[in-house]
Amino acid sequence: MGFPTHYIKKRDTLHAEKSSPATLSQIARDFFAAERFSDALDFFEKARDTAGIQQIKDVALSRGDTFLLARLDRFDRRLISAAEWEAAAKKAEAEGRASMAAFVARKFAPPPPAAAAAGALVRPAELPGEAPLSEV
Repeated sequence: MGFPTHYIKKRDTLHAEKSSPATLSQIARDFFAAERFSDALDFFEKARDTAGIQQIKDVALSRGDTFLLARLDRFDRRLISAAEWEAAAKKAEAEGRASMAAFVARKFAPPPPAAAAAGALVRPAELPGEAPLSEV
């Protein structure tokens, strides 16, 4: 069957009501075979294909790809353990992807002492250009 090569066809196939889970899983496997893991994850998630999602997790852990792990974490918060995050960060650091390792460090960083002592999350003033997009 192959996978859609144009982003609009991909979007339409992914969100069409007539797309069956079997079709979505097959497209995801095709993306996976082409090492387009993020696209494969889109289709595995839509199809609720747990075996495919596990394959993506295995690849992410073996490569230290914290971007994919973060996407998996958004899908199911119980899917990635703290030890797996740590292992992925070490792997990313070893392969020269310091930004991916830094992401994990920020994710598990303790809250600032001032905020913890106050018992409430204190939000600093925003600098110009730092407003969330929903407020722009």
